[in-house]
Amino acid sequence: MNYLQKMASFTEDNLPSLDEVVIWALELFENNEIKKLDVSEFKKPLIAWSGNAIVTARNIFSKIDAIFCDETTIDDCLNKDIDGLIICSASGEKHAIIFAEKALKKWIKTKLLTCNPNSTTSKIIWKENTVVTLKNREPYTYNTSTYMWWIFALTWEKVEDIKKFIENNIDKVLKNVDFSKYDSYLLITPDKFSWINQLFSVKFIELFWRKIARDVFSYEHLKHAITVVPNNKELAISFGKWEFYFEWNHINFPLPLDADLWAMIAIGYYVIWKIQNSHPHYFKKSIWKYIENVNKTDFWKWLKIIVE
Repeated sequence: MNYLQKMASFTEDNLPSLDEVVIWALELFENNEIKKLDVSEFKKPLIAWSGNAIVTARNIFSKIDAIFCDETTIDDCLNKDIDGLIICSASGEKHAIIFAEKALKKWIKTKLLTCNPNSTTSKIIWKENTVVTLKNREPYTYNTSTYMWWIFALTWEKVEDIKKFIENNIDKVLKNVDFSKYDSYLLITPDKFSWINQLFSVKFIELFWRKIARDVFSYEHLKHAITVVPNNKELAISFGKWEFYFEWNHINFPLPLDADLWAMIAIGYYVIWKIQNSHPHYFKKSIWKYIENVNKTDFWKWLKIIVE
């Protein structure tokens, strides 16, 4: 089957791993026009997010005079000198609803950046204040095509080049490593991408929790006695270069010479999700019970294993 058939046909009983989802996302963008996001309407907006949207939001709005907040700081930030609120939420649900309701009470003009054309938040602030971007059908929390679209709209990287680089270079390195031999991993990223480290760390937590140990650092961070104690069951995975002391197991993945945000994210995700395939599928086995239980609470109620 081609990627469109696979994406449309997977069920809760045969969830895909995230390496496949990366390729599906890249092919989605390869076959659809990506328009630049217009962020010029506000002069000093408040940007609100929750979860991994923090990474995306901070970069989309990095060149404007903006204030950033999350679910823990929204109340204080709404009282600051701002001329609007922009909510970044793939689903347009959960905390996005709370953000919109709080802004509405203060008569603050609000925009929503989302992948859900029928979100509850959109109904609160009206559809004309909602920017909806394309996404693929994906398992809950994978959030690959969702945030990837927003970054591509900022960087305009060449999607087909990233896909070819993964197929021609990353897959070649992966053939020589057996991830199942290790129970902990150290990921090392170039300094200019250090803000992505949190995104990679969260993905490890979602997929493995504490079943598999992980740390993610930039090269400069590693200069502070982080690699003192050896562990033969740990694998260091570096991206782009290798220039620090590490006594035990190591593998290096190349990056394109002109690598930008989503080249780094796509390659990092692809490698992390190859790790997923080399270990018991903790996420796939546990997501059923998680969804069942959180849907009993007032905060969620609507979650599904597959986000259409």
